[in-house]
Amino acid sequence: MARLGCSGSAPRVTVLLVAIVALQVATAAAQPSLVEFGIPTAGSGPRGITAGPDGNLWFTEADVNRIGRITASGIVTEFPLPSALSVPEEIVAGVDGALWFTEAFGNRIGRITLDGSLTEFPIPTSASFPLGITAGADGNLWFTEAFGNRIGRITPGGSVSEFGLLTPASYPSSIAAGPDGSLWFTEADADRIGRVTLSGVVSEYNIPTAFSYPTDIIAGADGNLWFTESDIDQIGCITPAGSITEFPLPTTLSTPAGITLGSDGNLWFTELDADQLGRITPNGTITEFALLADQSAPQDIVAGPDGALWFTEYAGNRIGRIGPIATPTATSTLTATATSTQTVSPTSSPTPTVPPTDTATATTTETPSPTVT
Repeated sequence: MARLGCSGSAPRVTVLLVAIVALQVATAAAQPSLVEFGIPTAGSGPRGITAGPDGNLWFTEADVNRIGRITASGIVTEFPLPSALSVPEEIVAGVDGALWFTEAFGNRIGRITLDGSLTEFPIPTSASFPLGITAGADGNLWFTEAFGNRIGRITPGGSVSEFGLLTPASYPSSIAAGPDGSLWFTEADADRIGRVTLSGVVSEYNIPTAFSYPTDIIAGADGNLWFTESDIDQIGCITPAGSITEFPLPTTLSTPAGITLGSDGNLWFTELDADQLGRITPNGTITEFALLADQSAPQDIVAGPDGALWFTEYAGNRIGRIGPIATPTATSTLTATATSTQTVSPTSSPTPTVPPTDTATATTTETPSPTVT
């Protein structure tokens, strides 16, 4: 009997290797199905990317301490951060119309308006190494503190609260708002998925496979949370009740990294070491798209306002775009051949490590003095 997928249907894996046979330059008048846009600053190390309220895509340049903005036509603008060696990581749009981002080495949360005005807010815990950030249902920004082993919350006015986690040294990485109104996050070094309510109640759930290194997480259209397992080449899915299903990827040593919800209702992810993009449907059908460029290291990915997927290429120093995502093979720029189809049996569901009534106490709440540029 076939095992059921996260959505309750039998999962299948379809391996679709896509070769890019005609990569058009960014200055082409018509958008091709796949195009790459170079970033003006060499070695910028683009990491996080998000859609802005202005219709543009905003991204972090971790290695040169800048925030980038790219239009749908590929025009890139860069904004230097006021603090050196801040290493901006993830970025998200806030309810205030600005973009908010983490500064891993700078130990700050940054805010940039659409016109480029920058403000930085220090985190009370020193050397906390903030990584992931997302907008919560409460209108605040929630972020992970990988070294501090905490979840942080910052109001649009800059007041910061921190909540200690239950498992020591768990290395919380990515965070996303869930359909239940809570925040869900990955604990990379603990092989767990965490959940924190808006009032600070924390629960943790064991991932069935050890040494999975859960990295990125996003809410799916099916009401579940989907995440990447970078060290074991799997995509995981967790229901709001804590039931986890894992789907092995066809390509080994691919290192799935970023994941996002596409406008087609599927989950799209990057494969950092395979130079590929992947797509998984709610019932577990997996498709992989192999990019022509080697060593581009696609990292983060997001759905753009144009219906395409936009992603950062950390090693390639580019921003990539693929779309329309509903028919990624139906253009002259892509040639695809289905190489195999197989049925995958997902692993079993775990039990939570703590009852959902366990509460983490806010360790610090304060309004720091921001740095304004």
